[in-house]
This record gives sequence, C-alpha cells and structure tokens, in this order.
Amino acid sequence: MITKEKRSRAGVRILLLVASVLQVSGCSHNTLTHQNLVGGEERSNKSDQKILALINGMYEVVSWNDGSKTHLPPDVSGRWVFMDGQVMSIIHNRTDPQAHQAAIGWGEGTVKEGRFLYRYPEHITIKGSTQSPSIGLESPWEGMRSFAIEWKGDSIEMTSQSGKQTWVISPSGMLYTDRAWGPQKVFAQRRWKRISR
Repeated sequence: MITKEKRSRAGVRILLLVASVLQVSGCSHNTLTHQNLVGGEERSNKSDQKILALINGMYEVVSWNDGSKTHLPPDVSGRWVFMDGQVMSIIHNRTDPQAHQAAIGWGEGTVKEGRFLYRYPEHITIKGSTQSPSIGLESPWEGMRSFAIEWKGDSIEMTSQSGKQTWVISPSGMLYTDRAWGPQKVFAQRRWKRISR
C-alpha cells in the first residue's frame, strides 16, 4: 500500500529531477516576457479587465474525469494559477501506480478584445513509475491558444477555436473540459476549486 509518506518522498524525488532537467535544458532562464508575447503595451478595455479579474487566482483540482471514471485526490492533484498575465499549471495523475503522469507548465496569458489567450512556452511532462520516469520538454501546443469568451451570469464560458477545449470559470472555481488532452489526445474533465484570488 502506498502511504502518504511514500507519495511525498516520490514527489520530492520528481521535483528534484525536474529542477535538474530545467537547469540542464536552460528552461529556467527563458528570456521571453509577457509583454513580448501578448503586446503588453496595449491597454485593455473595461470588459477585458472584468474578465481578467474573474480569471485571476489560484485553483486546486477537486476531481478528474477520464471519460469512464471520476478520480479524486490524492490519486489526482494539481494547481493552476493565473495572476497578472502569468500562468502556471501543475497536474498529477497517479491513478495507475506503474504509469504516473505529471505535467508542469508556465507561461503567459491575457484577455484581448474579448478573447483569452495563453501559452506554456516552458513545459515538462513526466511519465512512468517513480523508479523509471521518462521526461518530455515539448510545449503541448504551438503559439497562443485562443478562447472565445461568453458571460453567463457571474461566470464566463470560454471555448477554444477548435471547440475541443472549454472552460467555465466562476467566482468559486472552474470546470475545464478537453476532448484532446495530452499527447494521446484523450478526454479529460477537471473540476477545480478557487483557493485564492
């Protein structure tokens, strides 16, 4: 049986491995800035500012549905943070002890003319058991991913250009649905609670 202590030790080993990969790959020294990617000189309109105010915050995974089953922490966990144009995501899927998956990304985002735009120019995926993980350093997509935004009461619903990804963000949390998530392009739906603004 995997105890909380064993899981914690495995997590520390993975984080040390990630830090080593970052140092070797040069990812920790990316010189791209938010201004370079999304035109930081431009002023947003009031509607864009209202959307940004709703999105800003830190969120924690509450559940993860893989299309056939809903998984709960500690088998799945994660944090997503969007603050002042910076975005960070950490996702862990431990539902299969021999095929753990983790994705860690950080980058930039903005709302411009009623569209949410973001990207992870720095991204790491880790797969496999804790004894023999494989590491990938490729971004999950090229360029900025763009979402159309529609207000629904005090929430927003955002839909990607392809229609395969949707986000519903409310004052209490968010629901992210991806019909082509990860390298295998599988269904994933994650519920997140807002833990800070």
